[in-house]
Amino acid sequence: MASLTGVFPAIVTPFTLGGREVDFDWMGRHLAYLRTRGADGVLALGTNGEGPSLSLAERKQVVDAVVRQRPDHGLAVMVGSGCAALPETVELSNYALERGADAVLIVPPFFFKDVSDEGLLAYYESVLAELPPKARVFLYNIPKFSGVAISHALLDGLLQRFPDRLAGVKDTSGQLATLQSYLQRYPSLSVFTGSDGLAAEGHRLGAVGCISGIANVFPDLMVAAAKAASQQERDAAQAAINRVRELTHGYPTPSVLKHLLRIVGHLPQTYVRPPLRDLTPQEAADLEQRARELGLG
Repeated sequence: MASLTGVFPAIVTPFTLGGREVDFDWMGRHLAYLRTRGADGVLALGTNGEGPSLSLAERKQVVDAVVRQRPDHGLAVMVGSGCAALPETVELSNYALERGADAVLIVPPFFFKDVSDEGLLAYYESVLAELPPKARVFLYNIPKFSGVAISHALLDGLLQRFPDRLAGVKDTSGQLATLQSYLQRYPSLSVFTGSDGLAAEGHRLGAVGCISGIANVFPDLMVAAAKAASQQERDAAQAAINRVRELTHGYPTPSVLKHLLRIVGHLPQTYVRPPLRDLTPQEAADLEQRARELGLG
């Protein structure tokens, strides 16, 4: 099994104009780009990958594409397999693992809000019970989008029944206290930071790595944060990350990442799927000008 540590770009899913189809040729070029710039693995079909906007069949095709190209890109593969419907989560999780993914990342079912810990525990227990004994499962804490937080009670319950299958948590709460609570309370779990603003601090506190949107374009910046050995180096690495975060602020995500990959990574233009929208011509021109001023394009 591949090591699940280090820098994992939460890869964007490339679409043809209007979001009609997935552009698999573009995906291969992106994976090669990431490998040459120091990424350790990838998360496919996460938030930046527009996972919930893809049909179950399309999500399986993305899994196949990323895993099939592993001999070329050599990256560890994690798959966002959480769906609103429990049977689809089970189906996609098993599919990803059977095809060779190293782990799955499962967001809570995100339609019903204010669900009880008992209900969430039953959901995740039902999923984990259907997965192979050696499956590695990460829970995805992103309450801003899912509306459902990963609580200590939920983790305690799952660790009691599935200590070998529950591998860790991706925390995209953006709250340092939440990240610290996972790291301190669950030393047996691998915790990834999902908030780019906490990348350097997360590594200092003991996170095993980061799953990052910005790393789609600048994995090297996240690698620098991971390797920083002193507070001065951490501060410098985080400052470089924050400059890119400020550059992307105010533009729709993941459209801004896809456009930066065109002007910084020299990849062909690609698009998002509705209800998300692409950059307007004015937004694209503004972004290109700002990137040039930072020496990025």
